[in-house]
Amino acid sequence: MKLIINTVNLRIGGAFQRSISFLNEIKEFTKDEFHVFYNDEIAKQIAIDTFPSNFKFYYFDQSPASLKHRKRIIKEFDRIEKEVHPDAVFSFVGPCYWRASSPHLVGYGIPHIVYDEYKYVKQYSWKTKLEMIYKKWWTKYEADYWVVQTEDVRQRLSKRLNVDVNKVFLVSNGIGQQYKNAVPQKRNDSNVKKLLMISTYRPSKNFDIIKEVIPFLENDTFQYEFHITINKEDYDKNFKGFEKSIINHGHVKASDCPALYNMSDAMFLPSHLECFSASYPEAMKMQRPILTSNLSFATTVCEDAGLYFDNTNPNDVADKIKKLFHSPELYDDLVMKGNKRLNFFDNSRQQAEKYLHICDLIRKRP
Repeated sequence: MKLIINTVNLRIGGAFQRSISFLNEIKEFTKDEFHVFYNDEIAKQIAIDTFPSNFKFYYFDQSPASLKHRKRIIKEFDRIEKEVHPDAVFSFVGPCYWRASSPHLVGYGIPHIVYDEYKYVKQYSWKTKLEMIYKKWWTKYEADYWVVQTEDVRQRLSKRLNVDVNKVFLVSNGIGQQYKNAVPQKRNDSNVKKLLMISTYRPSKNFDIIKEVIPFLENDTFQYEFHITINKEDYDKNFKGFEKSIINHGHVKASDCPALYNMSDAMFLPSHLECFSASYPEAMKMQRPILTSNLSFATTVCEDAGLYFDNTNPNDVADKIKKLFHSPELYDDLVMKGNKRLNFFDNSRQQAEKYLHICDLIRKRP
């Protein structure tokens, strides 16, 4: 099979990390021919010169997401596609703002479209709602097939786009390649409890509620620290004065994430919206309990392996945090359930195999 893999529009976030794992996994698939579109950020995380001869890489300084550069980039995409004549094109996540001529599989990762009944989405400004309409149009127009990470999103996307559900494939998210040999370490019993949130700074991630939660934790017998991974500009702008309670590690490489889990006591994710957060299976793998929003994107993934809170109520968030750390039995039970739940997700190798299998299927479809 001859395949174009498009990662040009990826720079940060969960899909970016998964694309790195995917590329590293398929190094071993020597029977296929891979043509990879990549950017500076991808280049920083993979060693291109270590890939075998069945890989060819094409560098792009910009993404078609940029209106200023879209025409130029798409022209080059089209030229390479015509030259390569692939059996299929796999754009790792959309919208990628490119309609390929070959059968085109696009990864889906826009929760706003499928969870449009959420109160958070309904409160969007008219400008943001127009942006979502624009992205929804591209999501349907650019792809022949889609791949999602949960059955809930699969069914919802089929209905929202009014497309045959059989054109929407499922490959569950899971732990990345960097977790294969990661060994969970027990934290020393300490009076300081560290909650880890690995994410870029976006409004939908609900970082700002941390500042509201902190006062409700101040009189507890434990001290609490929130460890985050955002860029310095966002941290300085939003968390000045909270340096003792909110510790920033900056943007971290995927390979550094297991060590962050080992220095933490629990995973914390107060998001308003997700399609699937890799933080859930990562926390399960690293034997850390999950504290997260009581919303369907979380409960369908974690089931009984999560401790859920109202992510708009800082008092409730604080209560659940204190409940977790004041109950060793609950803490251990969530870790145990997370270990069991982890078996339901595809690891990075399984994901890679399934992605390639789907590409093989769609190239054979009429």
